[in-house]
Amino acid sequence: MENLIAIYIAWIVAKTGLSAPDHPRIHFVTAADMAMRHGSPEDRGLELQALYNRDEGAIYLPQGWRPDDLRQKSTLLHEVVHHVQRANNIVLPCIAAYERQAYELQIEWLREEGVADPYALIKTNELGIYIASACRDGS
Repeated sequence: MENLIAIYIAWIVAKTGLSAPDHPRIHFVTAADMAMRHGSPEDRGLELQALYNRDEGAIYLPQGWRPDDLRQKSTLLHEVVHHVQRANNIVLPCIAAYERQAYELQIEWLREEGVADPYALIKTNELGIYIASACRDGS
């Protein structure tokens, strides 16, 4: 896992010009614990692939996370983007706004890995990303 995180950080730094942070802590947790940590009641029914805790600087992955699954690997990369954003003190108007760059880099990484339709693999589209990254009252 340490090697994979190092590769992701180096790739993100090369793509963004941001500074490389220390590695985030990685925790493997149950699906129920993942949903509880997410903290958004309307999203608790979703199957969370991973979660970044900005306060802790830690990534939470579900038990059973598989390093050979391209979708799961791309989701980890997405969360590492959030860690790099935090370490570089990136300030955006709301928490949701951090999602845009994370999704863009996730899509780019998947394309580099040879995925023809990365949106289908991660089960979203441009509209979904727009909605996920839009600031709303109270976010």
